[in-house]
Amino acid sequence: MQRRSETMQLLELRVVKLKSLTFLIVLFLSVGCGKKGPDQLPWPAQVKLIGLSAEQEKTVFSSLSGFTNNSGKELFYFDDRPSQFQITIGKLKVSPETTSKAGLATYNRVSCKVELNEVVFSEDYKDYFDPVLWHELGHCSGMEHDPKEGEIMYHIASPKDFYKTDAVTRFVNSFDGLIALFGK
Repeated sequence: MQRRSETMQLLELRVVKLKSLTFLIVLFLSVGCGKKGPDQLPWPAQVKLIGLSAEQEKTVFSSLSGFTNNSGKELFYFDDRPSQFQITIGKLKVSPETTSKAGLATYNRVSCKVELNEVVFSEDYKDYFDPVLWHELGHCSGMEHDPKEGEIMYHIASPKDFYKTDAVTRFVNSFDGLIALFGK
């Protein structure tokens, strides 16, 4: 009986490891690849949420509020004020080209579309949500991938507590230049 129990525990551990490995592969293969757009865009940006559940909208709002609080400046707003730049945030449409992406940002001079993989909304991977969303917003602002591991714009996502305070501060401060150039 004990041997069967040990075998079941090993099997359960393997299943958990396989699920975790599958998700990490999805994240690590192509987190936040943005389609090339202009170098700088008008900020603050109006945010519209499309196709998200109420709980997912709450998660996005919380993340963006935290990001704005870290900067001390208005970077995003959700009301109907006139906007020079709009960001829509929704779910990533799964296709053979997108299954390995945690997020995708496509942008031009007046808008940015951020699509997030459903898995980053899950309870098991909630620690990845902020870094993935913030990374995609970095692409919306014209940022490219950073070659240094530990930076928000690095092409591989990590849980939020992986990022050191100075890396988060550098990332948030990069938006200060946008506000100085385009802010009201």
